[in-house]
Amino acid sequence: MPFDAGVMAAVVKQLKDTVIGARVDKIYQPERDEIILSVRTAGESKKLLLSACAGNSRVSFCKADRENPMQPPMFCMLLRKHLSGAHILDVQQIGFDRAVEIKLTSADEMGYSSVKYLVCEIMGTYSNVIFLDEKRRILGVLHPISLSTTNKRQVLVGFEYENPPKQEGKTDALDVDKETFLAKIQNDVSNGFTGAADKYLISNYAGLSPLTAREIVYRATKVTNTPLCDCDADKMWFYFDSIYGGVKNGEFNPCLVTDTKGKVIDFSFCEIRQYGTGSVVTGFDDISELLDAFYFERDKQERVKHRGQDILRLLTNASTRITKKTALQRESLAESAQKEEFKRFGDIITANIYLLKKGQTSAELVDYYDENTPTVTVKLDERMTPAQNAQYYYKKYNKAKSAEVMLTKQIAESEAELQYIDTVFDSLTKADTEADLAQIRTELSASGYGKTLDNLRRSMTRTKKEYKNALKKDYKPMRFMTSGGYEVLCGKNNLQNDYITCEVASKDDYWFHIKNAPGSHVILRCGKDEPPSEDFTEAAMIAALYSSQKELPQAPVDYTRVRNVKKPSGSKPGFVIYETNYTCYVTADAERVEKMRAQ
Repeated sequence: MPFDAGVMAAVVKQLKDTVIGARVDKIYQPERDEIILSVRTAGESKKLLLSACAGNSRVSFCKADRENPMQPPMFCMLLRKHLSGAHILDVQQIGFDRAVEIKLTSADEMGYSSVKYLVCEIMGTYSNVIFLDEKRRILGVLHPISLSTTNKRQVLVGFEYENPPKQEGKTDALDVDKETFLAKIQNDVSNGFTGAADKYLISNYAGLSPLTAREIVYRATKVTNTPLCDCDADKMWFYFDSIYGGVKNGEFNPCLVTDTKGKVIDFSFCEIRQYGTGSVVTGFDDISELLDAFYFERDKQERVKHRGQDILRLLTNASTRITKKTALQRESLAESAQKEEFKRFGDIITANIYLLKKGQTSAELVDYYDENTPTVTVKLDERMTPAQNAQYYYKKYNKAKSAEVMLTKQIAESEAELQYIDTVFDSLTKADTEADLAQIRTELSASGYGKTLDNLRRSMTRTKKEYKNALKKDYKPMRFMTSGGYEVLCGKNNLQNDYITCEVASKDDYWFHIKNAPGSHVILRCGKDEPPSEDFTEAAMIAALYSSQKELPQAPVDYTRVRNVKKPSGSKPGFVIYETNYTCYVTADAERVEKMRAQ
């Protein structure tokens, strides 16, 4: 994982420089595995995030607001009881590991000062936040670890805290000297070690991530997969010491690695050179800003996945079911294509009826409807008379003809339903808060996809009209300001799309939407003005970014006056038709769009 011991050392240095002596004002637990300490230091408030999420665990300052639950979890209540108003005395990294210990002092029940410890361990699946008393006994733990989980180290309330076990056979990267480093490489190579140099470093030195191990090898050999036997040991030590010697001296060069399209790849506490010209390396002065930049999208996706699991499951099941049904309908439609063959056999039997008798299973008959009058073999039912056989084929013809009409209609409806589900999938990716998810649940309930889970509002006694109006008040579409000073509204889901298009926008405003694909409705609020082309481009960028086609280098976006956009009666949420539109092609520049966002 990118968050290695070197990154933890950089975070600890920042915390030492910032929060020593700071006062803990508030404590939140917005997610099951996240703790946020709001601390007051040097006249400003900062939010210290302790995340034990398996995929995104870290310790850092954060800027983004988190939506807190109505009822704080028990662990959060415990921390509030003991640490509200506490002062931070010290911050230490535990060994050279991905674990940090925050020492605090606070008043106990009797008003006497007592020392407490808050430990955050960044260990992937075993990441944890642990609260200790003055004697280092565990008072509370975010994720209890019992004998049923592992027999090596239990983390339970009442147990004495033990530091994370060191990795067997490994030496801390900060405790290595040149002579020992060179002697070990020489000894292992002479004993026949032929493995890759980066794997060798990881297996022998604690605190190295695969990224930094590859970086050391790359700097020494200009490639990342060089075998140890082909490496110059002195060069390996030089670059090993240049990176981890800097850590010992408190010198860090945090950087974020992205591809040429701006998609994040990696980050580190030191400069990364191994990705070459196919990437962009951006340096950061603040390690917390770097972590925020890297984890922002991943955090958002993780929260949506966790909170919107019921919606995701419903949509996935519905999509699978409709896809299978559509495939069967297409098969039946292909069979209906034989309807003309049935009519032809009925006509042939009628024309040759004088030659047929009851009891025949087949007959060779002349096809008088073909100018070449060929002989055709026609299957017959021996239990029927010749006239009944002809009527049997005519009935099959009429049935296939009716089925073709119905199946064509049903397939069109199924395809429209799949398109609607795709729009809800797209809305789910834009949901930031529980309120956004509640609106999606309400929309699905109104569309016949199950009951809404918005129990808070449903539990209140309201008429249908009052309930609908209450939901409207909670609509908070995204707002942007163009360079020309025009307001732009962007819906996060289909209910918001309908709201801004059909109720908020005036008929002279401009409406934008990605062409022939799921995406947000975007309204450029200009009235009867004709905004400059730059404002049109910026509004189109927003429509492209908040759509399923944002990865395209040139995304097609349709735009027209709102007066040209119509919502058919009884149509699904978010569905509209429009005419006399124009189409432009823009690149979804996320950084530029974010700068336009209105708070």
